[in-house]
Amino acid sequence: MESTTATAVALTPAGLLPHLGENYFNPLAWFWLTFGEYPRREIYHLAEAEARQTILAGLATLVDLETATVGQSVYVEKPGKTPEIQGHALRIGAHLLLFFADNDYFGDQGALLYYSPQADATLLGQVRGLLTAHLAAGQQERQRVQVLRQTSRRLDFSPLKLVLPTLDLAANYNDDLLPVHEAIVKRLQKPDDKGLVILHGPPGTGKTSYIRHLCGLTDKPKLFIPPNLALRIADPEFINLLHDNTNSILLIEDAEELLTKRDATGSNAVSNLLNLSDGLLSDGFHIQIICTFNADLARIDKALLRKGRLIASYAFEALAQPKAQALATSLGQASPVTEAMTLADIYNREDATFVSEPKAAGRIGFGRTS
Repeated sequence: MESTTATAVALTPAGLLPHLGENYFNPLAWFWLTFGEYPRREIYHLAEAEARQTILAGLATLVDLETATVGQSVYVEKPGKTPEIQGHALRIGAHLLLFFADNDYFGDQGALLYYSPQADATLLGQVRGLLTAHLAAGQQERQRVQVLRQTSRRLDFSPLKLVLPTLDLAANYNDDLLPVHEAIVKRLQKPDDKGLVILHGPPGTGKTSYIRHLCGLTDKPKLFIPPNLALRIADPEFINLLHDNTNSILLIEDAEELLTKRDATGSNAVSNLLNLSDGLLSDGFHIQIICTFNADLARIDKALLRKGRLIASYAFEALAQPKAQALATSLGQASPVTEAMTLADIYNREDATFVSEPKAAGRIGFGRTS
């Protein structure tokens, strides 16, 4: 959301137009032009997008919604389909504005409350009550991940529902994972903690499924960093985002490039990772980081493995033959397992393969070779 420019603030409200920028509605500019003062702001992370409608229904008992609406933006996709509200600003009372905006904090699960000390205290308390009753917490937070994205103007987090697997660790992983798992969960469930978890191993060994399982064991917000944006954690813009996401878990998959030795890449991203996991930044943000990669551990910057910073490091490998056989049998597979196998190979063992083998070159047409 754009802030009011110094020029706009210096001008008198009389005769001014609302801020006309990339945003349909600028609540800060509107508040200044309407009430002549800069507002205070509260940002709410709602449990689900549908909570907005429940909140609006509650507000309807306090004010007339049609009269209170000072701005509304809807997306009309096709005839017969209910338009999707992408932005809704409501003047609840003097010096009191509620704003829903899909392109701002927490996407369609965000709500922003603007007010000044002149706002009616009773009305402000009632609006706060409606919002706090729908905050994201507990099971809802376990089933959600915030995905980092690059919009046309900035970096931002967008909520995405997470599918939690029903996972029997003892059946699906080698026995040496269990004590490591207990240590990881104990730290992830500890509030205001820090530290780094490194999970590595060949593709198909169950790293992603294990991370999903971990997500279901903690109420902390999860921030997912796609591989193409991993190096952006060195940007000051990313650090600014963390101010609104303290006490969270950072998930970085396929992090080879990010974790590689600093002398090999010259990137500041590793330095920021060190700072977040056990440096000055860790004291303020309380961010825990989980990284996965497929490369050799020897390529990773050794500073990441230092005691005090590293919560745990685990190498995922193919499931040992006896366990692979037991898992295959439990899945109803009749053919025997004769060697260690990855989880991907076991679970997809009886699926048809549609990869065709290249044919040997032959002579076709007028003596030409195919």
